[in-house]
Amino acid sequence: MMCVTLVACEGILDVDTSGEIVPDNLDDAGPAAIPTLVNGMIGTFNTAADEVARYAGLLTDELILAGTFPDRLQVDRRRVLVSNASVTDDLYTPIHAARFQADTAVVLFQARLEDPVFSEVAEALAEGIALGRLYGGYTRIWLAELFCWSILSGVFPETVPSLPNPRMEEALVFLEEAEALAEAAELPEVRRAAIVGQARALLWLGRYGEAAMRAGQVPRSFAFRAEFSNTNPDQYNRVYAFTWGDTEGIRWTIGDGTSPARGNERWEHLNEFRELNLLRIRPPGFTSVAGTSVPVVLQLLHNRAESELVVASGIEARLIRAEAHVRAGETTAAQELLNDLRGDFSARVSARWGVVIPTPEFALDPLSLTGDLAVDLKRVADERARELWLTGDRLTTARRLRLDPAVSIDLFPPFKAGGGDDVAFPIVLKELQNNPNLGLSQACPAGQEPGAWH
Repeated sequence: MMCVTLVACEGILDVDTSGEIVPDNLDDAGPAAIPTLVNGMIGTFNTAADEVARYAGLLTDELILAGTFPDRLQVDRRRVLVSNASVTDDLYTPIHAARFQADTAVVLFQARLEDPVFSEVAEALAEGIALGRLYGGYTRIWLAELFCWSILSGVFPETVPSLPNPRMEEALVFLEEAEALAEAAELPEVRRAAIVGQARALLWLGRYGEAAMRAGQVPRSFAFRAEFSNTNPDQYNRVYAFTWGDTEGIRWTIGDGTSPARGNERWEHLNEFRELNLLRIRPPGFTSVAGTSVPVVLQLLHNRAESELVVASGIEARLIRAEAHVRAGETTAAQELLNDLRGDFSARVSARWGVVIPTPEFALDPLSLTGDLAVDLKRVADERARELWLTGDRLTTARRLRLDPAVSIDLFPPFKAGGGDDVAFPIVLKELQNNPNLGLSQACPAGQEPGAWH
Protein backbone atom coordinates (compact mmCIF):
# COMPACT_ATOMS: atom_id res chain seq x y z
CA MET A 1 0.00 0.00 0.00
CA MET A 2 1.12 3.55 -0.59
CA CYS A 3 2.41 5.43 2.42
CA VAL A 4 1.58 9.13 2.37
CA THR A 5 3.41 11.62 4.55
CA LEU A 6 1.25 14.73 4.88
CA VAL A 7 3.91 17.18 6.03
CA ALA A 8 7.61 16.89 6.65
CA CYS A 9 8.54 15.17 9.93
CA GLU A 10 10.48 17.30 12.36
CA GLY A 11 12.61 16.00 15.19
CA ILE A 12 14.64 12.86 15.41
CA LEU A 13 12.62 10.38 13.40
CA ASP A 14 13.87 10.25 9.82
CA VAL A 15 10.93 8.73 7.98
CA ASP A 16 11.78 7.54 4.48
CA THR A 17 9.62 9.48 2.03
CA SER A 18 10.65 7.69 -1.16
CA GLY A 19 7.61 7.02 -3.29
CA GLU A 20 5.32 9.02 -1.02
CA ILE A 21 3.05 11.95 -1.75
CA VAL A 22 4.24 15.01 0.18
CA PRO A 23 2.04 18.01 -0.68
CA ASP A 24 3.68 21.31 0.23
CA ASN A 25 0.28 22.91 0.55
CA LEU A 26 -3.00 21.00 0.75
CA ASP A 27 -4.91 23.99 -0.57
CA ASP A 28 -2.83 23.91 -3.76
CA ALA A 29 -3.34 20.15 -4.07
CA GLY A 30 -7.09 20.61 -3.72
CA PRO A 31 -9.95 18.27 -2.83
CA ALA A 32 -8.76 15.53 -5.18
CA ALA A 33 -5.85 14.83 -2.82
CA ILE A 34 -8.03 13.97 0.19
CA PRO A 35 -9.00 10.35 -0.69
CA THR A 36 -5.38 9.59 -1.57
CA LEU A 37 -4.19 11.00 1.74
CA VAL A 38 -6.80 9.00 3.66
CA ASN A 39 -5.73 5.82 1.89
CA GLY A 40 -2.10 6.60 2.58
CA MET A 41 -2.85 7.03 6.29
CA ILE A 42 -4.60 3.67 6.30
CA GLY A 43 -1.64 1.99 4.59
CA THR A 44 0.87 3.46 7.03
CA PHE A 45 -1.21 2.27 9.99
CA ASN A 46 -1.55 -1.22 8.53
CA THR A 47 2.23 -1.46 8.13
CA ALA A 48 2.72 -0.52 11.78
CA ALA A 49 0.13 -3.08 12.92
CA ASP A 50 1.99 -5.76 10.97
CA GLU A 51 5.30 -4.92 12.65
CA VAL A 52 3.70 -4.83 16.10
CA ALA A 53 2.40 -8.37 15.60
CA ARG A 54 5.78 -9.57 14.34
CA TYR A 55 8.04 -8.08 17.00
CA ALA A 56 5.67 -8.64 19.92
CA GLY A 57 5.52 -12.31 18.93
CA LEU A 58 9.31 -12.60 18.83
CA LEU A 59 9.85 -10.97 22.24
CA THR A 60 7.38 -13.39 23.83
CA ASP A 61 6.99 -17.08 23.01
CA GLU A 62 4.87 -16.98 19.85
CA LEU A 63 7.89 -16.91 17.51
CA ILE A 64 11.58 -17.70 17.49
CA LEU A 65 14.28 -16.54 15.12
CA ALA A 66 14.91 -18.93 12.23
CA GLY A 67 17.77 -16.87 10.85
CA THR A 68 21.02 -15.42 12.16
CA PHE A 69 20.41 -11.67 12.03
CA PRO A 70 22.00 -10.34 15.28
CA ASP A 71 19.54 -7.50 15.95
CA ARG A 72 16.59 -9.88 15.68
CA LEU A 73 18.42 -12.41 17.84
CA GLN A 74 18.50 -9.79 20.62
CA VAL A 75 14.70 -9.63 20.50
CA ASP A 76 14.38 -13.41 20.53
CA ARG A 77 16.74 -13.57 23.52
CA ARG A 78 14.85 -10.79 25.31
CA ARG A 79 18.02 -8.75 25.70
CA VAL A 80 17.41 -5.77 23.41
CA LEU A 81 20.13 -3.13 23.17
CA VAL A 82 19.21 0.50 22.61
CA SER A 83 21.37 0.42 19.47
CA ASN A 84 19.19 -2.29 17.88
CA ALA A 85 18.65 -1.03 14.33
CA SER A 86 15.89 -3.52 13.51
CA VAL A 87 13.74 -2.42 16.44
CA THR A 88 14.38 1.21 15.48
CA ASP A 89 13.61 0.82 11.78
CA ASP A 90 11.03 -1.98 11.76
CA LEU A 91 9.02 -1.23 14.91
CA TYR A 92 9.70 2.14 16.53
CA THR A 93 9.72 4.27 13.37
CA PRO A 94 6.61 2.71 11.72
CA ILE A 95 4.55 3.25 14.88
CA HIS A 96 5.65 6.88 15.07
CA ALA A 97 5.11 7.38 11.35
CA ALA A 98 1.54 6.08 11.66
CA ARG A 99 0.89 8.16 14.78
CA PHE A 100 2.37 11.31 13.29
CA GLN A 101 0.49 10.93 10.02
CA ALA A 102 -2.81 10.31 11.82
CA ASP A 103 -2.39 13.30 14.16
CA THR A 104 -1.39 15.59 11.31
CA ALA A 105 -4.25 14.45 9.09
CA VAL A 106 -6.75 15.37 11.80
CA VAL A 107 -5.32 18.90 12.05
CA LEU A 108 -5.24 19.43 8.28
CA PHE A 109 -8.66 17.93 7.62
CA GLN A 110 -10.42 19.74 10.47
CA ALA A 111 -9.14 23.06 9.09
CA ARG A 112 -10.96 22.37 5.83
CA LEU A 113 -14.30 21.06 7.07
CA GLU A 114 -15.93 24.47 6.69
CA ASP A 115 -14.05 25.42 3.51
CA PRO A 116 -16.53 25.47 0.58
CA VAL A 117 -13.70 24.49 -1.78
CA PHE A 118 -13.56 21.11 -0.01
CA SER A 119 -17.33 20.59 0.30
CA GLU A 120 -17.34 17.90 -2.40
CA VAL A 121 -15.08 15.72 -0.24
CA ALA A 122 -16.77 16.46 3.09
CA GLU A 123 -17.47 12.76 3.71
CA ALA A 124 -13.85 11.82 3.00
CA LEU A 125 -12.69 14.56 5.39
CA ALA A 126 -14.99 13.28 8.13
CA GLU A 127 -13.83 9.71 7.57
CA GLY A 128 -10.20 10.83 7.62
CA ILE A 129 -10.66 12.71 10.89
CA ALA A 130 -12.40 9.76 12.57
CA LEU A 131 -9.74 7.34 11.32
CA GLY A 132 -7.00 9.75 12.35
CA ARG A 133 -8.26 9.80 15.92
CA LEU A 134 -8.69 6.00 15.88
CA TYR A 135 -5.17 5.44 14.61
CA GLY A 136 -3.82 8.06 17.00
CA GLY A 137 -5.39 6.11 19.84
CA TYR A 138 -4.13 2.69 18.74
CA THR A 139 -0.59 3.87 18.06
CA ARG A 140 -0.49 5.34 21.57
CA ILE A 141 -1.74 2.01 22.92
CA TRP A 142 1.15 0.28 21.16
CA LEU A 143 3.67 2.76 22.53
CA ALA A 144 2.36 2.10 26.04
CA GLU A 145 2.19 -1.68 25.66
CA LEU A 146 5.51 -2.28 23.93
CA PHE A 147 7.97 0.27 25.31
CA CYS A 148 9.34 1.22 28.72
CA TRP A 149 8.90 4.90 27.96
CA SER A 150 6.62 6.50 25.41
CA ILE A 151 7.56 9.70 23.58
CA LEU A 152 5.95 11.78 20.84
CA SER A 153 9.00 13.30 19.14
CA GLY A 154 8.63 14.87 15.75
CA VAL A 155 5.16 16.31 16.28
CA PHE A 156 4.93 18.42 19.42
CA PRO A 157 7.51 20.68 21.09
CA GLU A 158 6.93 18.73 24.30
CA THR A 159 8.95 15.55 24.00
CA VAL A 160 9.22 14.57 27.65
CA PRO A 161 8.87 10.79 27.96
CA SER A 162 5.72 9.37 29.47
CA LEU A 163 5.29 6.13 31.41
CA PRO A 164 2.88 3.57 29.92
CA ASN A 165 -0.12 4.36 32.12
CA PRO A 166 -0.31 8.10 31.30
CA ARG A 167 0.16 7.30 27.61
CA MET A 168 -2.64 4.73 27.84
CA GLU A 169 -4.89 7.33 29.45
CA GLU A 170 -4.10 9.64 26.54
CA ALA A 171 -4.98 6.85 24.10
CA LEU A 172 -8.31 6.46 25.87
CA VAL A 173 -9.13 10.12 25.25
CA PHE A 174 -8.27 9.77 21.55
CA LEU A 175 -10.44 6.68 21.21
CA GLU A 176 -13.40 8.25 22.96
CA GLU A 177 -13.18 11.11 20.49
CA ALA A 178 -12.85 8.63 17.63
CA GLU A 179 -16.03 6.91 18.77
CA ALA A 180 -17.98 10.17 18.76
CA LEU A 181 -16.57 11.24 15.40
CA ALA A 182 -17.31 7.87 13.83
CA GLU A 183 -20.87 7.92 15.12
CA ALA A 184 -21.44 11.38 13.68
CA ALA A 185 -19.94 10.31 10.34
CA GLU A 186 -21.96 7.07 10.31
CA LEU A 187 -18.90 4.82 10.34
CA PRO A 188 -20.02 1.88 12.53
CA GLU A 189 -16.90 -0.23 12.02
CA VAL A 190 -14.61 2.63 13.07
CA ARG A 191 -16.84 3.31 16.07
CA ARG A 192 -16.68 -0.31 17.24
CA ALA A 193 -12.92 -0.45 16.76
CA ALA A 194 -12.66 2.66 18.94
CA ILE A 195 -14.77 1.01 21.66
CA VAL A 196 -12.61 -2.14 21.64
CA GLY A 197 -9.54 0.07 21.94
CA GLN A 198 -11.10 1.85 24.91
CA ALA A 199 -11.79 -1.48 26.60
CA ARG A 200 -8.20 -2.57 25.96
CA ALA A 201 -6.82 0.63 27.46
CA LEU A 202 -9.08 0.33 30.51
CA LEU A 203 -8.02 -3.29 31.02
CA TRP A 204 -4.37 -2.18 31.07
CA LEU A 205 -5.21 0.57 33.55
CA GLY A 206 -6.91 -1.89 35.89
CA ARG A 207 -10.35 -0.34 35.44
CA TYR A 208 -11.92 -3.73 34.85
CA GLY A 209 -15.59 -2.90 35.34
CA GLU A 210 -15.39 0.00 32.89
CA ALA A 211 -13.50 -2.19 30.41
CA ALA A 212 -16.23 -4.82 30.54
CA MET A 213 -18.95 -2.20 30.11
CA ARG A 214 -17.32 -0.81 26.97
CA ALA A 215 -16.57 -4.28 25.58
CA GLY A 216 -20.18 -5.30 26.08
CA GLN A 217 -21.22 -2.83 23.37
CA VAL A 218 -19.36 -4.72 20.63
CA PRO A 219 -21.02 -7.62 18.78
CA ARG A 220 -19.21 -10.95 18.78
CA SER A 221 -18.93 -11.02 14.98
CA PHE A 222 -17.14 -7.68 14.67
CA ALA A 223 -13.58 -7.51 13.29
CA PHE A 224 -11.48 -4.52 12.24
CA ARG A 225 -8.52 -5.65 10.12
CA ALA A 226 -5.33 -4.35 8.61
CA GLU A 227 -5.26 -5.26 4.92
CA PHE A 228 -2.33 -6.14 2.67
CA SER A 229 -1.70 -6.97 -0.99
CA ASN A 230 0.11 -9.61 -3.01
CA THR A 231 0.96 -7.06 -5.72
CA ASN A 232 4.63 -6.81 -4.72
CA PRO A 233 6.77 -7.81 -1.71
CA ASP A 234 6.67 -4.28 -0.25
CA GLN A 235 2.91 -4.69 0.20
CA TYR A 236 2.98 -8.20 1.67
CA ASN A 237 1.79 -9.09 5.13
CA ARG A 238 5.25 -9.27 6.76
CA VAL A 239 4.24 -11.89 9.31
CA TYR A 240 3.58 -14.09 6.29
CA ALA A 241 6.75 -13.00 4.47
CA PHE A 242 9.01 -13.82 7.41
CA THR A 243 7.33 -17.05 8.57
CA TRP A 244 6.62 -18.60 5.15
CA GLY A 245 9.69 -17.38 3.31
CA ASP A 246 7.84 -17.08 0.00
CA THR A 247 10.79 -17.26 -2.41
CA GLU A 248 13.57 -17.60 0.18
CA GLY A 249 14.33 -19.31 3.48
CA ILE A 250 12.11 -18.76 6.48
CA ARG A 251 13.46 -16.15 8.89
CA TRP A 252 11.07 -16.50 11.87
CA THR A 253 9.23 -19.61 12.98
CA ILE A 254 7.62 -21.23 16.03
CA GLY A 255 9.60 -23.06 18.68
CA ASP A 256 9.02 -26.80 18.95
CA GLY A 257 11.52 -27.35 21.77
CA THR A 258 14.17 -29.06 19.64
CA SER A 259 16.58 -26.22 18.84
CA PRO A 260 19.48 -25.80 21.31
CA ALA A 261 20.45 -22.66 19.37
CA ARG A 262 17.18 -21.13 20.60
CA GLY A 263 17.28 -22.51 24.13
CA ASN A 264 14.98 -25.40 23.16
CA GLU A 265 12.16 -22.90 23.40
CA ARG A 266 8.75 -24.42 22.82
CA TRP A 267 5.47 -22.62 22.14
CA GLU A 268 3.32 -23.35 25.15
CA HIS A 269 0.29 -24.26 23.05
CA LEU A 270 2.16 -26.25 20.39
CA ASN A 271 0.21 -29.50 20.79
CA GLU A 272 -3.20 -27.87 20.86
CA PHE A 273 -2.42 -25.71 17.85
CA ARG A 274 -1.14 -28.70 15.90
CA GLU A 275 -4.36 -30.60 16.60
CA LEU A 276 -6.33 -27.59 15.45
CA ASN A 277 -4.26 -27.50 12.24
CA LEU A 278 -3.13 -23.99 13.04
CA LEU A 279 0.44 -25.05 12.39
CA ARG A 280 2.50 -27.79 10.75
CA ILE A 281 5.71 -29.10 12.24
CA ARG A 282 8.62 -29.55 9.81
CA PRO A 283 6.57 -29.41 6.60
CA PRO A 284 8.41 -30.71 3.54
CA GLY A 285 9.75 -28.07 1.19
CA PHE A 286 10.24 -25.37 3.84
CA THR A 287 13.69 -24.47 5.15
CA SER A 288 14.82 -21.90 7.70
CA VAL A 289 17.66 -19.49 6.98
CA ALA A 290 19.50 -21.03 9.93
CA GLY A 291 19.22 -24.46 8.34
CA THR A 292 18.55 -27.62 10.30
CA SER A 293 19.63 -26.03 13.59
CA VAL A 294 16.24 -24.27 13.70
CA PRO A 295 13.53 -26.54 12.22
CA VAL A 296 10.50 -24.95 10.59
CA VAL A 297 7.10 -24.94 12.26
CA LEU A 298 4.72 -23.36 9.75
CA GLN A 299 1.93 -21.11 11.06
CA LEU A 300 -1.26 -21.30 8.98
CA LEU A 301 -3.02 -18.19 10.21
CA HIS A 302 -1.21 -15.69 7.99
CA ASN A 303 -0.85 -18.07 5.07
CA ARG A 304 -0.95 -15.67 2.12
CA ALA A 305 0.86 -12.49 1.20
CA GLU A 306 -2.46 -10.65 1.36
CA SER A 307 -3.62 -12.21 4.66
CA GLU A 308 -5.42 -9.70 6.84
CA LEU A 309 -4.40 -8.98 10.42
CA VAL A 310 -7.02 -8.47 13.11
CA VAL A 311 -6.53 -5.18 14.97
CA ALA A 312 -9.73 -5.18 17.05
CA SER A 313 -12.59 -7.64 17.33
CA GLY A 314 -15.70 -8.73 19.15
CA ILE A 315 -13.72 -11.80 20.18
CA GLU A 316 -11.22 -9.60 22.01
CA ALA A 317 -14.12 -7.73 23.58
CA ARG A 318 -15.52 -10.99 24.97
CA LEU A 319 -12.15 -11.97 26.37
CA ILE A 320 -11.90 -8.58 28.10
CA ARG A 321 -15.32 -9.16 29.64
CA ALA A 322 -14.27 -12.64 30.75
CA GLU A 323 -11.19 -11.31 32.53
CA ALA A 324 -13.22 -8.59 34.21
CA HIS A 325 -15.70 -11.22 35.46
CA VAL A 326 -12.87 -13.38 36.80
CA ARG A 327 -11.38 -10.43 38.68
CA ALA A 328 -14.81 -9.62 40.12
CA GLY A 329 -15.27 -13.20 41.33
CA GLU A 330 -18.04 -13.82 38.80
CA THR A 331 -16.75 -17.20 37.69
CA THR A 332 -19.91 -18.50 36.05
CA ALA A 333 -20.30 -15.45 33.82
CA ALA A 334 -16.65 -15.66 32.74
CA GLN A 335 -16.96 -19.37 32.04
CA GLU A 336 -20.01 -18.86 29.84
CA LEU A 337 -18.21 -16.26 27.73
CA LEU A 338 -15.15 -18.46 27.25
CA ASN A 339 -17.13 -21.58 26.41
CA ASP A 340 -19.18 -19.65 23.88
CA LEU A 341 -15.93 -18.91 22.03
CA ARG A 342 -14.60 -22.44 22.40
CA GLY A 343 -17.78 -23.95 21.02
CA ASP A 344 -17.31 -22.79 17.45
CA PHE A 345 -13.61 -21.98 17.25
CA SER A 346 -12.86 -24.68 14.66
CA ALA A 347 -15.76 -23.62 12.46
CA ARG A 348 -14.75 -19.96 12.67
CA VAL A 349 -11.16 -20.71 11.69
CA SER A 350 -12.20 -22.95 8.81
CA ALA A 351 -14.64 -20.39 7.48
CA ARG A 352 -12.22 -17.50 7.86
CA TRP A 353 -9.02 -18.98 6.44
CA GLY A 354 -10.32 -21.75 4.24
CA VAL A 355 -7.21 -23.94 4.01
CA VAL A 356 -7.08 -24.37 7.80
CA ILE A 357 -9.46 -27.27 8.34
CA PRO A 358 -9.28 -28.79 11.83
CA THR A 359 -9.30 -32.57 12.10
CA PRO A 360 -12.87 -33.85 12.54
CA GLU A 361 -12.08 -35.71 15.76
CA PHE A 362 -10.69 -32.66 17.55
CA ALA A 363 -12.92 -30.21 19.40
CA LEU A 364 -12.45 -27.69 22.15
CA ASP A 365 -14.29 -29.09 25.14
CA PRO A 366 -16.03 -26.75 27.59
CA LEU A 367 -13.75 -25.52 30.35
CA SER A 368 -14.40 -25.11 34.05
CA LEU A 369 -13.00 -22.23 36.05
CA THR A 370 -11.95 -22.74 39.66
CA GLY A 371 -12.61 -19.52 41.52
CA ASP A 372 -8.89 -19.14 42.19
CA LEU A 373 -7.85 -15.77 40.72
CA ALA A 374 -4.37 -16.73 39.51
CA VAL A 375 -5.49 -20.05 38.05
CA ASP A 376 -8.47 -18.57 36.26
CA LEU A 377 -6.56 -15.57 34.89
CA LYS A 378 -4.01 -17.99 33.46
CA ARG A 379 -6.89 -19.82 31.79
CA VAL A 380 -8.19 -16.59 30.28
CA ALA A 381 -4.65 -15.90 29.05
CA ASP A 382 -4.62 -19.34 27.40
CA GLU A 383 -7.82 -18.50 25.57
CA ARG A 384 -6.33 -15.18 24.47
CA ALA A 385 -3.24 -17.04 23.21
CA ARG A 386 -5.42 -18.99 20.80
CA GLU A 387 -8.02 -16.39 19.83
CA LEU A 388 -5.59 -13.45 19.48
CA TRP A 389 -2.60 -15.39 18.17
CA LEU A 390 -0.10 -13.36 16.14
CA THR A 391 -1.92 -10.06 16.61
CA GLY A 392 0.52 -8.49 19.10
CA ASP A 393 -1.62 -9.33 22.13
CA ARG A 394 0.70 -11.95 23.64
CA LEU A 395 3.28 -9.40 24.79
CA THR A 396 0.60 -7.11 26.22
CA THR A 397 -1.07 -9.91 28.16
CA ALA A 398 2.25 -11.33 29.34
CA ARG A 399 3.45 -7.95 30.49
CA ARG A 400 0.21 -7.12 32.31
CA LEU A 401 0.00 -10.39 34.18
CA ARG A 402 3.68 -10.64 35.08
CA LEU A 403 3.66 -7.14 36.55
CA ASP A 404 0.31 -7.57 38.34
CA PRO A 405 1.17 -7.86 42.05
CA ALA A 406 -2.09 -9.70 42.73
CA VAL A 407 -1.09 -12.72 40.63
CA SER A 408 2.42 -12.33 39.09
CA ILE A 409 1.69 -14.81 36.30
CA ASP A 410 4.71 -15.27 34.02
CA LEU A 411 3.81 -16.13 30.43
CA PHE A 412 7.26 -15.38 29.08
CA PRO A 413 9.42 -18.37 28.07
CA PRO A 414 11.13 -19.94 31.10
CA PHE A 415 14.48 -19.91 29.35
CA LYS A 416 15.95 -17.75 26.64
CA ALA A 417 19.35 -18.49 25.17
CA GLY A 418 21.47 -15.58 26.31
CA GLY A 419 19.64 -15.12 29.58
CA GLY A 420 17.50 -12.11 28.68
CA ASP A 421 14.58 -11.01 30.80
CA ASP A 422 13.13 -8.00 28.95
CA VAL A 423 9.38 -7.53 29.20
CA ALA A 424 9.35 -4.43 27.00
CA PHE A 425 11.39 -2.66 24.34
CA PRO A 426 13.75 0.13 25.45
CA ILE A 427 13.72 3.60 23.97
CA VAL A 428 16.02 3.44 20.97
CA LEU A 429 19.47 5.03 20.74
CA LYS A 430 18.42 7.62 18.14
CA GLU A 431 15.90 8.98 20.62
CA LEU A 432 18.30 8.87 23.56
CA GLN A 433 20.96 10.76 21.64
CA ASN A 434 18.71 13.46 20.22
CA ASN A 435 15.99 14.05 22.78
CA PRO A 436 17.20 16.66 25.33
CA ASN A 437 14.76 15.24 27.89
CA LEU A 438 16.52 11.87 27.89
CA GLY A 439 20.00 10.63 28.62
CA LEU A 440 21.76 7.49 27.43
CA SER A 441 21.08 5.83 30.79
CA GLN A 442 17.33 6.32 30.49
CA ALA A 443 16.35 3.63 28.02
CA CYS A 444 13.96 2.49 30.74
CA PRO A 445 12.77 4.38 33.84
CA ALA A 446 15.40 5.11 36.48
CA GLY A 447 18.00 3.45 34.25
CA GLN A 448 16.55 0.03 35.00
CA GLU A 449 16.63 -2.94 32.66
CA PRO A 450 13.28 -3.58 30.91
CA GLY A 451 12.75 -6.78 32.90
CA ALA A 452 12.93 -4.87 36.18
CA TRP A 453 10.45 -2.20 35.17
CA HIS A 454 6.91 -1.89 36.50
